[in-house]
Amino acid sequence: MRTFILYISLLTPLCPLYLYAGDNAVTELKSLDPAANTMLKSIRDDVSKSIYVIKSRRPENELPELKFFSYRVKKDDTFWTILARCSQDIDTLLSVNGFSTPKDISPGKKIYIPNMRGVVMKGDNDTAIASMLRENRIRAEYVYRINKCRNFGKAYIFIPCGKVSNIERSLFLGTGFMYPLPSRKTARLTSRFGMRRSPFNHQYVEFHAGVDVSCPHGSEVLAARDGKVVYTGFIGGYGKLVVLQHECGYRSYYGHLSRPLVKPGDTVKRGAAIALSGNTGRTTGPHLHFEVRRGGTPVHPGILLKD
Repeated sequence: MRTFILYISLLTPLCPLYLYAGDNAVTELKSLDPAANTMLKSIRDDVSKSIYVIKSRRPENELPELKFFSYRVKKDDTFWTILARCSQDIDTLLSVNGFSTPKDISPGKKIYIPNMRGVVMKGDNDTAIASMLRENRIRAEYVYRINKCRNFGKAYIFIPCGKVSNIERSLFLGTGFMYPLPSRKTARLTSRFGMRRSPFNHQYVEFHAGVDVSCPHGSEVLAARDGKVVYTGFIGGYGKLVVLQHECGYRSYYGHLSRPLVKPGDTVKRGAAIALSGNTGRTTGPHLHFEVRRGGTPVHPGILLKD
């Protein structure tokens, strides 16, 4: 039941780091209503044109200039409505903004929207960039043109029409993880991810980095995805804990256990029993604390559990 008294933004967008120290101006979008904001038509037209040029292998000078727009999320916005109104795809918004789940969209959050589809990659990884261009049939000249460069030496490179891996997309959508207990019939979600009243003192509000699921003491705890055991032991509020390492920098945490069934270095398959649930650490009763992190940052697991 790991908690933080202060709420910390879940992930810092990559986009500000990528803006070439001012090479690209960022225009603010006040609204995503087509009737109230004519810039949306320009964005959608540029998205269509860039796809046509790259897929048809037209000359690179026909590409529109790469532009970024900032937008402050409104109350009724969702990841999916923003996607549709800006003619974007999943890969672009998750890559440019460093999202880990569609639920990273929240009112007041500032996000970035480019005028073409693509992904952000670190410029110091020539092998990964070359693989991306080969797999998506993207000419290097297109990349040089829109990034205003002659090589991939910049800190970050925008790959037009680039795609994230199938694995990373499935983790983002939540389809890559399974429920970490054998049955939902004997389990109940008792505490959700995010800000909550402390179960120990209701006068305090705290940040809960995972979800709590009540279950009988000694229930089997299952690996939510194939992975490698990187930790078993006792840590503060977690009590007895098992941590699994997954692809793309994701880790899953299983806390308040009575007994681990695995040891560091073990490779486990999705659905394999890795521990027995318990009541160790900072708890108010027997339950499983399930948490997912990406690059050390807590990820909203509500989309993962579908609960």
